[in-house]
Amino acid sequence: MIYSNSGTDMRAGTPPGPSVPKRDTRAALLSAARKAFAQNGYDGTSVREITRQAKANLASVSYHFGSKRVLYESVLSEGLAPMVDRVGKVARGSGRPFERLERAIEVYFDFLGANPDLPRLVLQELSAGNRPPAAVIALVRRHAGYLIGILTEGWEDGSLRRTHPFLSALSIVSQPVMMTVVAPLFREVAGIDLRDAKERSAAARHVQDLLREGLSTELASRGEEGA
Repeated sequence: MIYSNSGTDMRAGTPPGPSVPKRDTRAALLSAARKAFAQNGYDGTSVREITRQAKANLASVSYHFGSKRVLYESVLSEGLAPMVDRVGKVARGSGRPFERLERAIEVYFDFLGANPDLPRLVLQELSAGNRPPAAVIALVRRHAGYLIGILTEGWEDGSLRRTHPFLSALSIVSQPVMMTVVAPLFREVAGIDLRDAKERSAAARHVQDLLREGLSTELASRGEEGA
């Protein structure tokens, strides 16, 4: 059979089939490691198990990440970064401050509903007494900055009560996070299944209502008028 330089079968006049895209070994390692760490914890997960699940060779972790520890930190930071980016988009978006806080809560429930393993992974690290990875600390600081920015706008325009900035930001995100972590208990005790989109929306509205009661000056002024 004769081929031209273009790769066409000159006798048959048929071009070769499409090339197979190169496999993304790094992404496969991240996916396999995330599942293994969530199921077995950091100490209970071996590099051999990760590479077996990723269908990669044993040296691939060292090649792409340098160590199992860096792979673990990458799982956390790259997993959480999209949520932080979405909150940042909300913070820079339009709407009154409280409306943007409400949208941020919707982001949390939507993202964590699709990624319930991520808060458990972070809490595993903290419960073991380990210092969070530097990349995760940087993400948390950036995330807190977005929420504090929204709160500050509300303080300046008088629509939100003045509160401790970081503690308020922590309170806003901690409820969706903890509800996600204890979701299996919710299902057993109260029949609330946060895997269901409608139930997640109801939980988000509940948190929004509590936040409105605690932060909105409009509700406070209405209460004073009715007193």
